Amino acid sequence: MGAKSKYVVVLLSSVITGSPRVWVRERAAEKFAGVFFDPALGRDCLFEESKRIKGKTDLPKRIKELYNVT
Repeated sequence: MGAKSKYVVVLLSSVITGSPRVWVRERAAEKFAGVFFDPALGRDCLFEESKRIKGKTDLPKRIKELYNVT
C-alpha cells in the first residue's frame, strides 16, 4: 500500500442550519472551523468540521468537479 496523502477531504457543517460544505485540509492539522456564507440562512455563519470523508471515491461527481479533486 502506498504512502498516505498530505491532505484530507473533510465535510464542514453549518452550526445553525447544518448546510454541508466540502473542505480540504492538511492531515496533521487540527479540526477546522471557519466563517462562510450559508445559503440556507442567507448570511455568514460558523461552519465546523463534522466528519472526514474517507476517500475521494466517496465524493459525488459534482463535488469532485467543483473542487478539482481527481
